[in-house]
Amino acid sequence: MEYWEAMCQELKKAGFQGQRGNRPPHDYEPFDAVFGGDIVFNLDAVHYLQNMGLLDNGKCPMCGIREDAVNYALSYQNGATFHVCKNCYKQYARQEKQKRGCACCLIVLAVLGVIIYGIVQLLIL
Repeated sequence: MEYWEAMCQELKKAGFQGQRGNRPPHDYEPFDAVFGGDIVFNLDAVHYLQNMGLLDNGKCPMCGIREDAVNYALSYQNGATFHVCKNCYKQYARQEKQKRGCACCLIVLAVLGVIIYGIVQLLIL
């Protein structure tokens, strides 16, 4: 927990605040600001932590474990990229795969709905 507290304190000292969804701007806190939370959505905060040596320093920002080889890079849509341990990378990849699977199901359902609607419209005419 000290690792995440140090990141949050450093961001607070530098004036960074989290702002996600409809929440008002707020100080980063370890329970909701660790990686996978608010910080990754602020590219400037990620770069600041990297420049301060608190990120990409051999410690996984997701679980806090120090490893000799934190070689797995995670990238977010905003361009934030940082390195994590193998276990956290696998967990993230599994979650992303599940999300994509759900999105594919929704697309298939939407296409089927359009096809069925078209067939019904043809039958009515």
